[in-house]
Amino acid sequence: MTARRLLTTLAIAVAAALASSSATAAAQLTIGMGDEQTEMFTDPLLKRLRLNQARLVTGWDTALQAGSQRDDADAYLAAARRAGYQVLVSFAHSGNAGRTRTLPSPAAYQKGVRAFIKRYPQVRMYSPWDEVNTCSEPTCHSPKMAATYYRTLQRACRGCTVIAAEVLDTDYTQMRSYLRQFIRYAGKPTPQLWALHPYSDANRFRTIGTRTMLQTVPGTVWFTEVGGLYSYPPSFPPSSARQVRAVKQMQKLATSSPRIKRLYYYSWQGGGTFDAGLMAPTGSPRPAYTTFAAWVARQRGR
Repeated sequence: MTARRLLTTLAIAVAAALASSSATAAAQLTIGMGDEQTEMFTDPLLKRLRLNQARLVTGWDTALQAGSQRDDADAYLAAARRAGYQVLVSFAHSGNAGRTRTLPSPAAYQKGVRAFIKRYPQVRMYSPWDEVNTCSEPTCHSPKMAATYYRTLQRACRGCTVIAAEVLDTDYTQMRSYLRQFIRYAGKPTPQLWALHPYSDANRFRTIGTRTMLQTVPGTVWFTEVGGLYSYPPSFPPSSARQVRAVKQMQKLATSSPRIKRLYYYSWQGGGTFDAGLMAPTGSPRPAYTTFAAWVARQRGR
C-alpha cells in the first residue's frame, strides 16, 4: 500500500469514528457510484466503501446492434455483476453518429428498451432518459415525449423500478416548468419516483434547485448524479479544497429531506474537462475521497 493510500485509510477511520457519535436519527440513504469505467469495480479504495449500487448511462438503442455502445455495456454490466453491484441504467441519446439529436418514435424507443431488457435481465432499475430538461438532450423541448418514454418503459419492464423524470438543476425555473408539464402528460397514476442532478446546488453552495424539486413533484426523490467539482473551466479552476466543500454541501442536500432516499456520486475517476472524480487521473485519492468515505461510513452506521 502506498503511503498516500495508507494515510487516506487512517484519516477515514478517524473521521468516521468522530462523526458516529453525532449521527442523527435521519433515515439511512442508499449510496452508489456513477462512472462508465469498469476499472473502478476492482479498485481497493472503492471496495473499502462497501457499496453495492452503481449507475450507467447508455444510449436507448444500445442493445439493437453490435458496436462499441453495446460492447461497453456488456463489459460494464458484467464487471458490476462480478463485483456484486446492482445497476441503475439511465437511457440517453443514441451514441451512433448522426443520431445524437434525434428523438426516437415511441415504437422505436420501445424496440430499443425491450432489446436492452432482454439482453441484460439482471438490470431491474431504469431511468427512461438522462437529464430530460437539458438542451444537450433532444428531449429538452418535449416533456410530452419524455412522459411517453416513461410509460413505455414501465410497460416494457413490469416489476422494475422506473424513475419518471431525471432532471438537472442548473436552471431551476425551467426545471420546474418542465416537470409540471411532464406530470400533466404522464397522467394518472401520478409518478412517485423522480431523480435530480443537483450539481449547481452542490457546487454553487445553494439549495434552491433541491427545494424546487421537492416542491414540484410528489413522492420519492433520488440524486442519481451529483459530485463535487475538482475542475470545470473556466468557472471552476482546479481546487481540492473547493471540491471538499462541495462534497460536504452535497451531503447536506442529500439529508435535507426524508423524501431523498438515494444518491449516486459522479464520478470515481477524475480527468477530462468536467472533473468531479474522487480519484486523480493518476489513480491516487483526492482529499474529497476521504470526506466522501467518512460520510458513507456514517450513513452505514445509522
